[in-house]
Order: sequence, then C-alpha cells, then structure tokens
Amino acid sequence: MRIAHYLNQFFGGIGAEEHAGKGLEIREGAVGPGRLLEQLAGADASVVLTFVCGDNFAVEHQDEITAAVLEKLNSTGVDLFIAGPCFDAGRYGMAAGALCRAVQNHHKIPAVTTMSEENPGVDLHRDALHIIDSGTSTAKMRDVLGK
Repeated sequence: MRIAHYLNQFFGGIGAEEHAGKGLEIREGAVGPGRLLEQLAGADASVVLTFVCGDNFAVEHQDEITAAVLEKLNSTGVDLFIAGPCFDAGRYGMAAGALCRAVQNHHKIPAVTTMSEENPGVDLHRDALHIIDSGTSTAKMRDVLGK
C-alpha cells in the first residue's frame, strides 16, 4: 500500500508556532510520525510522499494548498491519504479535514485523519470523513497511529 501523509510544521520537523506561516513542502518518503506509521502498518505499506505545511499558511491558503496536493497526487498512484494526527490543534485539524475531503472526492481513494473530539475540524468534516479520535495528548502517538 502506498500512502501519502499530511503533517503540520511541528510534526514535519520545521518548528513550532513561529513557523506556522511556512508554505507547503512536498517531501519524498516518511517524515516524523510517518516513520512510526510505516512501522505499524507493516511491510506491505510505505509512506511514499509527505506534505508539510504551516498551520496558518494552510488555513489562509486552503485553495492553493489543496490544488497543489491534488496535483501532486495525480502522478503518485497512492492508495491511502492520511492527515495528522492533529490532536487538539484547531488550525491543523481544519486543514487536514479539508485536504482529506478534497482527496477523497477528487482521487476517489480513502482519506483518514485523526484529531481530538474537541478539535474544530471534527465539526467541519465529520459528515464526510472517517476521523479517528486522537485525544489531546501527543504522548499517545503510538496508540493513535496504530488505530
């Protein structure tokens, strides 16, 4: 299984809130939590592509980010799109949900995200997406990715 993964600037290794304005980066292979995701998914799964974007930039430029992600996915042949885990990071959850919805609708492949029930992205996207409850603690990363 070929997986594309979306992460915010923090989990993508760029930095914390001071880098929330960072634009979209497209990286080959697994980054950050994507490495653990690959391990948990088994030998037949690999994260072939990772999208990393600052939370502010993603929310303020949602149409631009979505178009770039959809365009890149046109040539990758991925089987699954995963966004997050977002935990309770609201901007991250809103962007992740919007991307999952777009990928699911445009590419007709499964898209999954993880976020806390308190994340505003849940209210915006629960009607169209499979959202796994991540809770609020990043200490539960292994458990969340295992789901």
